Amino acid sequence: MNNMTPKQYLENLVNHKQCYDLDNGKVALYHKDIEHMAAYFDISVDVDIRTADGKLKFAICKATAIDNSNNRKYSSLGEAHPDTNGFEYFVAVAEKRAVDRAILKALHLHGDVLSFEELDLRTKKQPIKKTIEQPKVKTLTEEIEKKILSSKDKESFSKNLGKYANFLEQLLKENPGYADKLLEKIQVKQQQMEDK
Repeated sequence: MNNMTPKQYLENLVNHKQCYDLDNGKVALYHKDIEHMAAYFDISVDVDIRTADGKLKFAICKATAIDNSNNRKYSSLGEAHPDTNGFEYFVAVAEKRAVDRAILKALHLHGDVLSFEELDLRTKKQPIKKTIEQPKVKTLTEEIEKKILSSKDKESFSKNLGKYANFLEQLLKENPGYADKLLEKIQVKQQQMEDK
C-alpha cells in the first residue's frame, strides 16, 4: 500500500522544484519522474510503434498503461514530427510522449500535468519558467582565478600564484587572450598587495 496519492506525489515533486511551471498554471514533469511515479503506483506500460518515417522524421507510438491494482488500461498516442519536435531522436520522443501521457491518464493527472517531452511544441507559443535552480557551473580556470584574486594577504597570494604557476603557463599557450586578461588582473591584485 502506498503512503501517497498521485496528487501528493506530484505536490512533492513541485515542492522540491523537480518540474517546470507553465504560464497556464499547469506543470510539466520530466520523463524519468513520470516513470518513477508509474513504478511507485504499480503501473506497467506497453508501447507499440504505429508508424515511423526516417526521411520525414515522423513517428507515432501508442502506449497502454495498466494499473496493476485493478487491471484498468489507459491508452494514448505520442507523435513526433519536425513541426512539433526539435529533438534529434524523433522515435524516442514519440515513445516518451505516448508513455508519459498514458501513465498520467492512469494516475488521473492528465490534463493538469504535461510531460517535459511535449514542451518543444509549446515553447514557440508560451514561455516556460524552469523552477529548478541550476547552479552556475564554473570552469577550472574560473575557480583558479577566483582563488588567486580572493587571496587575503601577500602570503596566501604568493602561495596561490606558486601553486597555479604551471596552470597559468598552460593557459597562456591554450588561451592567450583569456590568460592575458587574467594576468592583468593578477598584476592589479599584486599592486594592491604592495600598496597595503
